[in-house]
Amino acid sequence: MKRIPMAVLAMLATSLPVFAGSKDCSGAELYSLGTTKYGRWEVRMQAGAKSGTVSSFFLYHNNSHEKGQSWRELDIEVLGKNPKGFQSNPITGTAAARITAEKFHDTEEDLSRGFHTYVMEWTPDSLVWELDGRRIRKIEGDSQVVDLRSKPMSWRMNLWASAWPDWTGPFDTASLPTCQFVNWIRFHEYTPGKGPGGSNWTEAWIDDFDSLNIGRWGQGTWGFEGNFAKFTPMNMGTKRGLAVLALTRLGQEGLDCGYPRGMYPEDAEGSTFPGAGKLGTLP
Repeated sequence: MKRIPMAVLAMLATSLPVFAGSKDCSGAELYSLGTTKYGRWEVRMQAGAKSGTVSSFFLYHNNSHEKGQSWRELDIEVLGKNPKGFQSNPITGTAAARITAEKFHDTEEDLSRGFHTYVMEWTPDSLVWELDGRRIRKIEGDSQVVDLRSKPMSWRMNLWASAWPDWTGPFDTASLPTCQFVNWIRFHEYTPGKGPGGSNWTEAWIDDFDSLNIGRWGQGTWGFEGNFAKFTPMNMGTKRGLAVLALTRLGQEGLDCGYPRGMYPEDAEGSTFPGAGKLGTLP
């Protein structure tokens, strides 16, 4: 897969990025090999968050960055500047003129200090974000919802270092390493009225990350403007039943993340998906 630049938010277009070669580092991205129109993604993860970093789960139309293409993206982003909350953001328009509707959602918990269940739901008529079973945001029927119907999207996670300190805080490689941990993902296809009990959703798959499913996932090998890090497979893998995405200094790549002997944080809800009906708020 060729290098794919991700979004640098339009709201930051009036700010100047800070570039410095001494801040180069290595990050990680996990991306789906397939694309889909619509769906419901439940992601159990502990964000990585040091000042200047972005820890994410998002949907992305793979050709959005190309000249003349439509930009289509839906974001969940935990920002190092304030990990007590996350940013939701639908992005449409084009690469030359992106349209955003970002909102920051405060939480009592530091999302980099424990596992939480994030939901992103995309239908032809609405966008929904949830956290730990609570609906956080819903957008219905506006022009962005309509525009998002036009393109299928992949689903992705990445951990990177931002050159936009006003958005994410100042970045310093001395704070590294940091890691994002994903315990599991569950995906439902959008099947209006045909799901269990007449619901709109039919479970398609669950990934517990006991190993990396190379038929489902690829590992990023690129960078993009506004990002101090270049993604490398050396900083992305599965270990102890988790998908691990690391942000490290150059030359210190790997999945240790500063945890002795790989003793990663444990999820209070267990190391595997807990079973149908025990999590989520399906309609």
